[in-house]
Amino acid sequence: MIRFVRDFLRVANRPCRDQTAVINQQFDAPLSRGEALGLRTHLLVCEKCRRFRRQVALLRELSSSLGRDAGFTEPFPDDVRERLMRVAAGKPPRSDSK
Repeated sequence: MIRFVRDFLRVANRPCRDQTAVINQQFDAPLSRGEALGLRTHLLVCEKCRRFRRQVALLRELSSSLGRDAGFTEPFPDDVRERLMRVAAGKPPRSDSK
């Protein structure tokens, strides 16, 4: 129960700029119940974040269908996915990338 409340408060109290990382994370891995409720609560009151979430969902669907149409059946390698997620979250790519 304490973890639930902690996760809820951590996510619900984030500014919109930080919510984008949580929204992206939601598409890649399940959020904890507290995080999911915190995000849902924020989305209830924030039209801009709801729009961002819809745009991310649309981009993911379009890129997935484009990959299928091009004949790609394998997902991105882990290192590529990690670099994309860092850029999407507004973090600089790691300097150790080749």
